[in-house]
Amino acid sequence: MRTLVIVMSLAGAMGLAATPARTAERATFLLGQYATEKQCAKLRKIEAGGDESVSTAPELLDADGIHGWEGGCRFTKIFEHEPGRMWLALMICTEGPSVTPATYVFVKEQDQDAFEVRGSDDLGDPGLYTRCDAKKGN
Repeated sequence: MRTLVIVMSLAGAMGLAATPARTAERATFLLGQYATEKQCAKLRKIEAGGDESVSTAPELLDADGIHGWEGGCRFTKIFEHEPGRMWLALMICTEGPSVTPATYVFVKEQDQDAFEVRGSDDLGDPGLYTRCDAKKGN
């Protein structure tokens, strides 16, 4: 019992006791909502009154993660690799009952509000995500 009290006292002194576990980080470099050209077009159709379903819902990227109809990814930890230009993100992704870890690299396009995004499983070219905020037409 005395050992437990000592350990708890040390943890409290180090700021570890009664601190909730951090489960997510925000990507503060993402200012708004981003999507590929195809996904942004889907968003515009829904905004114009189109039906939203599994085949028409866009996949969107924001400071919390990637969001889609059937799942998405939430940021867990973000590392700034090149200040103001390149970030590495560890994410937890869900699709239905499946939960998997993923890594993504975000590279800021110079003089644009856009990012090249490449996931650890992407074999082709990176996706270009541009600013695509809801109801703003951009």
